[in-house]
Amino acid sequence: MSLEVRDSIIHGKGVFTTAHVPKHSVISRVNMVREVTDEYPLDPDKGELEHHCHWYPDGTTALVGEPHRYLNHSCEPKVFLYTINKVCYLMVMRDIQEDEELTLEYSVTDFGGQVWDCRCGSPDCRGRHRCGFRYMNESRQMQYLPYLDPFIVQVYSDSIQEILDRQLQE
Repeated sequence: MSLEVRDSIIHGKGVFTTAHVPKHSVISRVNMVREVTDEYPLDPDKGELEHHCHWYPDGTTALVGEPHRYLNHSCEPKVFLYTINKVCYLMVMRDIQEDEELTLEYSVTDFGGQVWDCRCGSPDCRGRHRCGFRYMNESRQMQYLPYLDPFIVQVYSDSIQEILDRQLQE
């Protein structure tokens, strides 16, 4: 599977596929460049920015390399991340056509709570929102629960169980 970085109508650069990708496929391993530490911090002069990082439950931070650092957000995402044993995979939520931009729902890959204005252009766009699964409304949480990265499930296991139990009561 070949991925390309191109100009994006969503934001700056984006990641595009060069071929059709069927639903539920594994596209690639996410390129993790290195661990970010006090000894080896991010270097903004080299384009190493906090939003280009992936966090693990043990507190480890990894710098995401190209092309994956250019995955843009969409309120109607096409891909999701799945991390196992600190190896992160890019997986497909629905069929993707050649030359489509690959997009993530940032709220299922992050838990930092950053507030920002979405520019995805989707009819389902939430506009200004707070990043993180716990900040989504419960309907959206249920929609994206199957696509949560296992490390997010680990971090939010108690609240996810409460959500599931509430669904049983309805």
